[in-house]
Amino acid sequence: MTASSSTTEMAESSQPSATGIMTSFTKGINKKQVLLYCLCTTVFVTGITMGIMGIYSYYWAHQPVEQRSPSAASPETAKKKPHIIFILADDLGWNDVSFHGSSQISTPNIDLMANEGVILNSYYTQYMCTPSRSALLTGKYPTRLGLQHWVLSTVEQRGLDVSVKLLPEYLQDAGYKTHLVGKWHLGMYRRVMTPLFRGFDSFFGCYSGQNDYYNYTPTVLLPQIFHRFDLWDNLDPGWNYTGQYATELFNQKAVDRIMDHNPEDPLFLFLSHIAPHWANADDPIQVPQKYVDRFPHIVNEGRRKYAGAVAALDDSVGAVIAALKSKGMYENSIVVFSSDNGGAGLENTLGGLPVTHANNFPLRGAKTSQWEGGLRVTACIASPLLEKPKRVSNELFHITDWFTTFLRLAGIGKPNEIDGYDIWDSISRDKPSPRTEILHQIDPVWKEYALRWNQYKLVIGSYTNASGYRIDQWYSEEDGFDPTFFDSTAKGAITCRRSRDGSANTVCIHGGAMPVRHPQ
Repeated sequence: MTASSSTTEMAESSQPSATGIMTSFTKGINKKQVLLYCLCTTVFVTGITMGIMGIYSYYWAHQPVEQRSPSAASPETAKKKPHIIFILADDLGWNDVSFHGSSQISTPNIDLMANEGVILNSYYTQYMCTPSRSALLTGKYPTRLGLQHWVLSTVEQRGLDVSVKLLPEYLQDAGYKTHLVGKWHLGMYRRVMTPLFRGFDSFFGCYSGQNDYYNYTPTVLLPQIFHRFDLWDNLDPGWNYTGQYATELFNQKAVDRIMDHNPEDPLFLFLSHIAPHWANADDPIQVPQKYVDRFPHIVNEGRRKYAGAVAALDDSVGAVIAALKSKGMYENSIVVFSSDNGGAGLENTLGGLPVTHANNFPLRGAKTSQWEGGLRVTACIASPLLEKPKRVSNELFHITDWFTTFLRLAGIGKPNEIDGYDIWDSISRDKPSPRTEILHQIDPVWKEYALRWNQYKLVIGSYTNASGYRIDQWYSEEDGFDPTFFDSTAKGAITCRRSRDGSANTVCIHGGAMPVRHPQ
């Protein structure tokens, strides 16, 4: 053996073998001890696992049911963004729908929406058209926009600031197809203020706040020189639609938008009816006789015609939902119905305005007031995406809340300086509303200020003009006006009494001196 081979053998023999290691490790340990060690390890690991599962099960069991497993139909788990259809009535009264208990006006299609969805029983808008529409499309109180006082007139050279990004613009960014049918009323003296430049892919309707339902020429409170045609098909005048009844025409255009839509794309349809707002001074309530004939039981002619106008509106709601179902879009749709403010009844004559015979009973006040009858409005939402439908919600909501809610459903975060809250969980899952207060008004012109906070409401000031125009009382169900409800002791209120000649006529006097024409 050589020296090198001897060295190699010695090195190899100095390295322990695997068998040797195991023998050394187990030396002195019998089989029972090994089994006991393995058993203890198994019990320890099993205990840790069971503990973790127990903690998870406890918290899972104490979660609300709707949070344990999100509904397959909810927008959060839906594969597609929901279609959003917002139907806005104009000056509809609280007591003008049968789901609020009206025994006069039957509204089966709106009722079906309400019964299958969620009735919003404590939902507020602003007190007039322009403020409400600006709040809806911006998510901001009108006081932020300078639009809180009265409404934009047809010839007024101002409007909603073009630097403010509107709801349809955000939805366009999220891939929505956006359409406006009906009333705009947010400014038109510059083309850039009109709908096609504010986020809508198409527009069919009128720019101004009031219109004739057949000839589409607004006339109220306007000099003859400003009586101009106001019906637009995008940017073109809609001359060829003259003579067609507005509610039916707008309904047909809305249905056409749905039927022509690709269901693969999310849809935002804003159907902004002018009904049942008054038309013009000579013929304030315009409606085809076929709708009036549905209400022979209503004795008062004005109220009967108004009911017909509401019936045409109700038919439109039914047609829109039917179109969504026919197109296969309803299962992924959210449909909201709302009025823009309280109804304008016969008490409007005190301000020299046309009359529609709307009614807000038993709420106090009407359109143009900061009382409940002017701000708390008829509203409901229907959708297969609702997790807890078929109920009444008494949670506090405001029209600005739709802005933030619709953005959330479209997958968009809430922008800065927005007054609206995300109310989807409250509506869909019956959670408490995140809203605890509403700033109704700060109007230094009329010196009216109003705030709702939890269950309390603060109202400072109630505007009264030289003719005694002050809409702050309760008005009868039949025709919207009953002088016996006026408070004769309130400062600035109207004093009403029976005529001294013994007739049934009523004489209304403001301040004990100025006679005010009482509607006959």
